[in-house]
Amino acid sequence: MQTKYLKTAVVGLAAMMALNSCDDQIDEGARFTFVGNTIATYLQSEPECSHFVEILTRGECIGLMKAYGQYTCFAPNNAAIERFLFEQDSIYWASVAKHESNPEMFKIVETGIHSPKLEDLSDEKCGEIARNHILPKMYYGTDFTGNSIADANMNERDLTLNITEDGSWLINSEAKVKWEEETENGVVHILEGVVNPSSLDVPTLLNDYSYFSLFMEALNKTGYSDALTKTMDNTYTEGDKIVQSIRDKEMAPYPAHRRYGFTIFLESNEVFAKAGVTDFNSLVEMCRREYPETMDVWSNDGNEMAKVDHSAPLTDWRNPVNQFVGYHILDRKVAYENLVCYNISIEGFESKKDFLTTSDRIEYYITMNNRILKVTMPRAELKEEIYLNYAADDKGQNIRVYSPNDFKRQNSELYGEYNPEALNGALNVIGDVLLYKEEIMKSHVLKCIMRFDSSSLFSELTNNRIRWRKASNLTGDGSVFIPHYYCDRVKVYADDTRLYYLAPHWQWHNYQGDEMMALGLFDFAYRLPPVPEGTYEIRMGYSASQWRHVVQVYLDNEVSGLPIDLRILADNPKIGSIADKSTDDNGVTNDKDMKNRGYLKGPTSFRDDTETGVARDNPTNLRVVIATKHLTAGSHWLRFKNVNETDNGTAQFMHDYFEMVPMDYLKDESISLEEKRK
Repeated sequence: MQTKYLKTAVVGLAAMMALNSCDDQIDEGARFTFVGNTIATYLQSEPECSHFVEILTRGECIGLMKAYGQYTCFAPNNAAIERFLFEQDSIYWASVAKHESNPEMFKIVETGIHSPKLEDLSDEKCGEIARNHILPKMYYGTDFTGNSIADANMNERDLTLNITEDGSWLINSEAKVKWEEETENGVVHILEGVVNPSSLDVPTLLNDYSYFSLFMEALNKTGYSDALTKTMDNTYTEGDKIVQSIRDKEMAPYPAHRRYGFTIFLESNEVFAKAGVTDFNSLVEMCRREYPETMDVWSNDGNEMAKVDHSAPLTDWRNPVNQFVGYHILDRKVAYENLVCYNISIEGFESKKDFLTTSDRIEYYITMNNRILKVTMPRAELKEEIYLNYAADDKGQNIRVYSPNDFKRQNSELYGEYNPEALNGALNVIGDVLLYKEEIMKSHVLKCIMRFDSSSLFSELTNNRIRWRKASNLTGDGSVFIPHYYCDRVKVYADDTRLYYLAPHWQWHNYQGDEMMALGLFDFAYRLPPVPEGTYEIRMGYSASQWRHVVQVYLDNEVSGLPIDLRILADNPKIGSIADKSTDDNGVTNDKDMKNRGYLKGPTSFRDDTETGVARDNPTNLRVVIATKHLTAGSHWLRFKNVNETDNGTAQFMHDYFEMVPMDYLKDESISLEEKRK
C-alpha cells in the first residue's frame, strides 16, 4: 500500500460515538486545536474528497473527525461516490419497475437513494454513509491482517478484508484502498469505492438477484424466508449489566445485544441447470428422488423424528423440499472470510501461525434442519479454497464455496453487482447442488475426529460479535458473562452458574485462541451437534492448571464416569504422560497407557505457546475421554456439575473444545498414527 504523506501522530482516548449522530456524544473537552492536520482538515484539503466532506458535514460527523482521538476514516473519492449514487439510484428504480409488474414476486429494494445527484441525498442517508466509513480505533495499512477488521464501524457493521493480485486491499470486497494518510487524530484511507453494507434482510437482498430466483422460490414456498427476516431479540434487556469476572479485581459485561443472524449456502440458477433442475417442479422431483420416504429426518429443534413425507406441505419439516432448503441455512451470520479459522488475526491470536501450515481448517455447523454441515479448507493439500462436506479420499461431496470475487469473475456482466452481506446474514455461493447424503456423511465426510471449539457451539456468540474479538474490546481481561438463557443450546440448572467467554490471549495455547469457562456452584448443559447414529468416543480438550476444577459430567442426564480433576498435570501418575522424545517408540505405548486411564495428549495440528512446539508436546494441554456411547440421531446434552468440595468460588472450569470420534474411525487400521494424532 502506498503512503502518500507521513506525519507524527498525537493520539489520545477515542471520544464516545453515537450510532445515530456522530456529534451527539462528542465531549466539548475533546475539541482541540491541532498543529497539524486532523482527519477533517486533511479531507477538506483534498479536492477529490470534496463529496465525502459534504457527506460528513451533512451527516453531522465532520465534528468527530476534528476531535481528539484515534480514528480510522475510509474516505471514498469523488468518482467512487458518483458511481455509487448512480448504481444505488438505478437499483431502486429497477426494483420499482419489477414490483409494479409483479407485486407478489418482487419487493421494492429501498436503497435510500432515489437520485444520482449528491444534493438530493437526505441528511439522514449522509449520516448512515458517513458512519459506515468510520472506526473507533486507528488502523494503518500495516495493521490490515487476516480477513476482517476487529472493530465494527459506527453503524455496528463488520468490515471484511481481501487482498488483490496486485497487493492492494479491498474493504468489503468492493472498495479498493488507494492510499493512506496519517493525521493528528487518526488515519485516513482514500478509497476507490464506497463501503456499503446492505440494510436489507436476507430474503430481500436475495430477491434482488435474478440468478438465484429458483432457490429464492424454494425459500419462499417452504416458509424459511419468513424466519430469515429477524434481526434483533428485543426481549433481551440485560445489555447494560456487569458482573464479577473470573478475577476478583475485574468486572465482565453482559452481551450488549442479542442479535439474530443467518448464512445461506446457495446454488445459482446456472448450477441448478447443470444438475437438470430448471424450474421449481424439477427441483421438487430432485428432492423427492434424493430424500425418499424411507429416510429419517429430525424436526428443526431436534426433538422429534419422523420419515420423509412426500405428501406433506412444503412448509412441513418432513417435506423433502423443506429438508433440502433447511440444509442450506445456518442460524449465524458468517462471511466467506470467516467460514473456517484460517486467516483470523486479532490481538493474541494469529491462526496462520498458531496452526501448522498443513493442518486442515475445519468447522462443523448445525443447519436449520438439525444436520451437520462440514466446511473445510484442505491445507494438507495446500489449498486455500473452501469446500462443503469434503473428504480427502474424494468420496465426499467436495462442493466448492466461492469467494465473492471468484463468483463475480465467473460472469462479471451477470454477477457484477453481487453483494454477499445482508443486514442480518451472509450469502455464500456454492458450485454444485448440496444434498444431505447420510451414507456419504457417515462413511467418509464425518469419519474423522470431529473437533468443535466450545464457543462455536453457540450461534449467539458469533451473531453478537463476541467470538474472536480483541480482549481489549470486550473488557479488561477479555471476558464476557453469558446470561443463563442467552444461548439456545445451553441449559442452566443452578442459579449460581457463572459462564464466561474468554477472548484469545498471547500466553494461551488454545485450539482456536479463545475458550469457555465456568465458575461458582455451576450445573449446566451443552447441546451436542447432531451426528449420525453410531458409537462415538466423546472427549474434552482443556488446559490443566492448579486453578482448575473438579467436574462431574453427565451424558443425557446419566452419570458418565468418575469426576474429572482438571488440576492434575500430564506427568501425574493418574494421567502418566511421557514426552514422545523420551520413549523408544515415539510415544505409541504411552498413548495406549494414557488411553487406558482415559486421557490423550493434545493434538499435533495446532501449536502451543512456542514458535515450534505443538499442543501434543505441552504437558498442560490434555484431552479426557468423557464417554464412549452409542448415540441415536438427534439431540444429546452434555451436563457439567461442580463437585469440588474445596472450591471457594474461584476454581475455573476451563473447556477449550470437544471431540466426537466415531469408533469406526478409531478401529480403522488403515488410518495412519500421524492422522489420528492431529
